[in-house]
Parts: sequence; C-alpha cells; structure tokens
Amino acid sequence: MNRRTLMTATAAALALTAATAQAQTTLRVGSFLSPIGVWHGPLQHLMDEVHAADIGIRMELVADPSSVSPFQLGNAVQSGVIDVAYISGAFYTNLVPESDAHKLFNIPTAEMRENGGMALIDQIHRERMNSRFLGKVVDGITYHIYTSDPVESIDLSGLRIRSTPLYRPFLTALGADNVQMAGGEVYSALEGGVIDGYPWPLWGISDLGLLDVTRYRIEPGFYNSEIGIVFNERSWDRLTPEQQDAFERIVIEVEEWFPSYLERVNAEQIALQDEAGIEAITFSEEMNAEMLRIADESAWAEVIRNSPEYGPRLRELTYRAP
Repeated sequence: MNRRTLMTATAAALALTAATAQAQTTLRVGSFLSPIGVWHGPLQHLMDEVHAADIGIRMELVADPSSVSPFQLGNAVQSGVIDVAYISGAFYTNLVPESDAHKLFNIPTAEMRENGGMALIDQIHRERMNSRFLGKVVDGITYHIYTSDPVESIDLSGLRIRSTPLYRPFLTALGADNVQMAGGEVYSALEGGVIDGYPWPLWGISDLGLLDVTRYRIEPGFYNSEIGIVFNERSWDRLTPEQQDAFERIVIEVEEWFPSYLERVNAEQIALQDEAGIEAITFSEEMNAEMLRIADESAWAEVIRNSPEYGPRLRELTYRAP
C-alpha cells in the first residue's frame, strides 16, 4: 500500500469512527432504588439488553438515592436532568396523581397494551410531566403488613403502624394508627416499641436489617409493588424512529422476562423470612377477601378523588375486581 492509499484509508477510517461516535446516544438514567440487590436486577437486565441490541444507545446510571431523593426523581426526568427514570408510581404522585393507581393494576400488561390502558397511562404522563410511560418492568410483588406480635383479625385498631401515603387509606380503613416515618427509621422504632408493625413488599426486608425485629407476616399480600420506565419526551424525540421502536420492543421483552425472575426471587425472599423465624398469619377466606376489598376500594377512592378526569377510565382499563 503506497503512502497516498494509506492516508486515504486512514482518513476514511477516522471518518467512520467519528460518524459512529456521533450516532451513539447516551441516556442518563436515574433509579429510585440503590443499584444493588434484587430490585436492581430488572433495570440492569434492561440496560444489558439495550447495549446488546447495538442500536446506538448507551444507558448510563447517573442518579440513585445517594444523589437524588426518590421523591425528586420524577421532577428530574420531567425537567430533562435525566433522560430515563426507573421508578415506582408512588414516588411521583405530586406530578401525576394517577400514578398512585399503578399499585392497583391487576390486568396483565400485555392486555393493557391491547385494550388501550397503556396508551391512556402514556397520554397522562405526556400531559402531566412531559414524559413517555413505556412499560412496567417490575410488577406483581405483593405488599404485606409485618408485625412484632400476632394479630387475630384484620381489625388493627390500637396498633401503631408505620405508614406512607401509599398505605394510609388502607391502614386507616383497618383502624390502625398511622405513624409517618422513613424506611430507615423502622428498625429502631420496632425495637423501641414506637410502632407495632409496618407494610413492605415481600422483597427487601432483609436489606433493611428487619429480619431480626420482625415476627409475623400477614397473608394474603395486597397491591402490586411495581416499577415503570418513564422517558423524558424531549429526549425520546431525539432518538431515531428505529431506536424508538427498538427500545419499546426491548421494554416489552423485559416485561415478558420478569415473571421468571419474580418466581425465583419470591422463593428466595420467603426462604429468608422462614429462616429468620417469621411466621405467616392467615385468616378465614371471608376475612381475606374483605381485607383485599378494603385495600383496593380505599385506594381507588383516593385515586378517583384526586383525578376525577382520568381515574374512572383508568380503573376500567387496568383493574378487574377479584
């Protein structure tokens, strides 16, 4: 190869490299959870699948609770400080009141894509926070009420239960005294007798160190602990149509992958609780049904009160009464 040919080839290679670099889009990702453990698994799987697809998108985790409050993550994606949020609906009800209903969805996501439910959720997000709602990559992890002492019925009158807005209507309907506090304060509050119990998803009480101060788990579980993918609309519009299609397809693939992950992690978490000596409390079939009815109806009443415009239609498309 002569000098001129070599220079021409080198210039072409540099031009190709520059074009490839320009075509690469880096998305700034924020998570409302620490990037460790089982809760991070679905986000990591999504990122791995996007990178493996070679669609010119790189996802970089730039925000987690160590840098951005989970309750500010919605604002961060709305403003474009981050491009993509991995977040539960309970953490941005200040922007999208209807996101409080995400814990109540019990129609499969695939069916919601067919019946218009997912399109309505996306429409609400575009109107309320200039963002796209692409899907629920975590879904179906039940919440439970955990206690220090056994309870004999769903009447929790006189019990002081740690609460947040997510649980308050339900706990109030059961007669419990709501005690607002951060999750990190639950251990000392239980140990010191300040509270008698707390609601939490089936996953993660070991991460908070609560196994040794928790004695009972009330069955059945209620609500769905869910996590969605919320994408800033301006950032979304900067993707090419091919990238948008590929990203949406990958989100759906992660939704379809998640049930196998859910089954495995559920078994692991129950085993951890069993090993710690946490006992399951179960009531009669009638009392169980009543508890779940109270949980759902109290929460839907709150959603519809806060969103008379969309609440009833959202319930119709996303929820089927047991």
